[in-house]
Amino acid sequence: MNSYRENLQDTVGNSLSALYTQQQQLQSQLYSAQYSLYYAQGAQLNAIENLTATGAQLLASQVISEQGVKNDNLLTNLLSSSTQIQTATATTVTNSATAAVNIQTAAKAISKLAAELGSALNIAAAACYGTDIYKKTLEANSFIRTTANYAEYVSKQAMDAAAASSEIIATDLLNQATKSQSVLKTLLTATNAQFDALSAQAVTGQKAVAGASKAEKQAEGVLEDAKREMHAIRKTVTDSNQALNFGLTATVTDKADGITVSFTPYSQPFPTYPAGSGVHQGNDGAIPDAAPVCHVFVVRADKSAGVKLEQVEALFNAYATSRFVQVAAPYETTILLPDHGKTITDIDGDPLTTGMDYVVYLYMVLSLPYQKYINSFSNILSSASQSVNVQTPLSVAEDVGFSTDNKSVLFTIQSDNIGAQAFRVMLLPAWQPLTGGLLTDDSFEEKSANGNFINFYFNKTIAAQVSSANYQLAYCKATHIDNGAVVRTMEAPIPDDMTDNFGSPLIAGMYYLPVVLTVPSDNVAQNAYASAMSSLWATTPAVLVALAGSEDVTSVSTPPAVSASGDSTAAPAGGDENNEQQTES
Repeated sequence: MNSYRENLQDTVGNSLSALYTQQQQLQSQLYSAQYSLYYAQGAQLNAIENLTATGAQLLASQVISEQGVKNDNLLTNLLSSSTQIQTATATTVTNSATAAVNIQTAAKAISKLAAELGSALNIAAAACYGTDIYKKTLEANSFIRTTANYAEYVSKQAMDAAAASSEIIATDLLNQATKSQSVLKTLLTATNAQFDALSAQAVTGQKAVAGASKAEKQAEGVLEDAKREMHAIRKTVTDSNQALNFGLTATVTDKADGITVSFTPYSQPFPTYPAGSGVHQGNDGAIPDAAPVCHVFVVRADKSAGVKLEQVEALFNAYATSRFVQVAAPYETTILLPDHGKTITDIDGDPLTTGMDYVVYLYMVLSLPYQKYINSFSNILSSASQSVNVQTPLSVAEDVGFSTDNKSVLFTIQSDNIGAQAFRVMLLPAWQPLTGGLLTDDSFEEKSANGNFINFYFNKTIAAQVSSANYQLAYCKATHIDNGAVVRTMEAPIPDDMTDNFGSPLIAGMYYLPVVLTVPSDNVAQNAYASAMSSLWATTPAVLVALAGSEDVTSVSTPPAVSASGDSTAAPAGGDENNEQQTES
C-alpha cells in the first residue's frame, strides 16, 4: 500500500471512529434523557396523587369542621336550656314539697273535723233523732266525709307530684351537656388544627406539583434536544459512511439469525481518458477496468484496531472461502450464524456467536491490468462498519390480562426454552393526567382501540430499569401444544403490598395496565439474548383496589374518556428499543 492510500485510510478510519464514538455518546445521552424524563414524570404523577389525596382529606376536614360548628351551636343552646331546666326543677321540687306538706296538714284537719262531726251525729241520733238538729248534723256529716275523701286524694296527688319533681335529673342533664360541650370544643380545636395543617399541606402540594411540572418540562426539553442531536449524528454518520466508506452497513437480520451486509462497490475515478488529453491507448481510449471483486469478512469489535491490509491479504490468500464471503451485484449478502445455515468464521477463525460485538470490513480485489496501470498492486480495504450484535430474541408475552378476581396477572408465551427467560410483571397507572406536551414524534401517536392508556414516557429500555421491588416474577401455570408449538400459560401474583412501576402503593379506584418484560435469566449469558416487552395497547386496564364502601372493583366508575386526536403525549411503543429508529451500537 502506498503512503497516500495508507494516510487516506487512516484518516477515514479515524473520522468514522470519531463519529461512531460520538454517536454512542449521544445514544447514552438519549437514554439518560429518557430516564430523566421518566423519573420526572413519575415525580410529577406522585405529586399530583399526593395533592389529590390531600384535597380529599381537606374536603373531609372542612365538612367535619362545619358540622362541628353546627353541633357546637346546638350544644350551646342545650347547655343554656339545661341550666334553666335545672333552676326551674329545683324551684319546682321545693314548691311541690311545701304544697304537699300544707295539703297534708289541711287533710289532717279535715279528717279531725270529720271525726268530731261523726261523734256529734251519734249524740244527735241518741238525743233528738228525727229532729231538725239531727237532720242538719247528718247533712253536715255527709259533706265533711266527702270533703275528707277529696282531701285525702289531693294529699296523695301532692305527695306524688313532690316525688315526681324530685325524680327530674336536671343536674345530670346539665353535667352531661357541659361535658359534651367541652369534648366537642376539644374535638373542634383538633379538627380546625387539622384543617389548617391540611390547608398548608395543600399549598405545599400545589408548589410541589408546580415544581415537578417544571422539572418534567425541562426533562422533556432535554430529551427533545437529545433526539434532534441523535437524528443529526445519524444523518452525519450515514452520509459520511456513504461518502468515505463505500456505504458499508451491517445490521441484524429480521429473524436475528445473522448479519446483513450491504455496500457500494469501488468505482474507479477515471474510466476513460479526459477529453482533449491527446492520450489514447489502443483504439477506444479506455483505461483498464478496475473490475473489483468484493469480499466481506467479520472481525470482533475489540480486535478491529489491529486489522491491516497486509494481514487481510495474507489471510485472504489462505482462507478465502472459510473467512470471506464474495458479494456480487446488488452488493448485499447475509452472513448466517452457525446454527442457522452455512456460514463463515470471523477473521481469526472463530465461529460467529450471539452476544458478541462484531464489525464488518469490505475487501476488494482489483484487476491486475488496472493495478499495473496505476502502478499499485495493493487491493482496497474499507474501514470498519458500525458494530453489530446478534442477540436471540426472547418470547413476547401475549394475551396479557388480569385474573377474574384481579389477584394475579395471566399471559401466554410460545417457547420451549423457558429456563433461559425470566418474566417481570409490572403495573403501570393508566389514564393519569397528561404529563407531556413537547414530544410530537409520530411514533408517540399510536393508539389502542380505547385511546392512550398511559400518559408518561415508557419503553423497553425504561422497563429494564424498573427496580426489582416494583415488579413480580411470573411462573409457569400450565403447558399445552398448539399446532406443534409449545404454549405456556404464565401467572404472576399481585400481593397486597404490590407497588406500581414508580414504586407507589396501589391506589383504590385507580386503573392499572399490566406489562410483561421478558429478560434473560441469571443462568445464561445476558448479552446473548434480546429482551422483549408486551404491547402497551393490547391489554385493557383494570381497577385492582376497590374504593371504600364498594363491594368489589366492578362498582368503580368507568374510566375517563380519552381523546383520540393525537395531540397528547402517548407512551412510546414497546416493540422498539427507543420507540424511534433502532440503533445497534
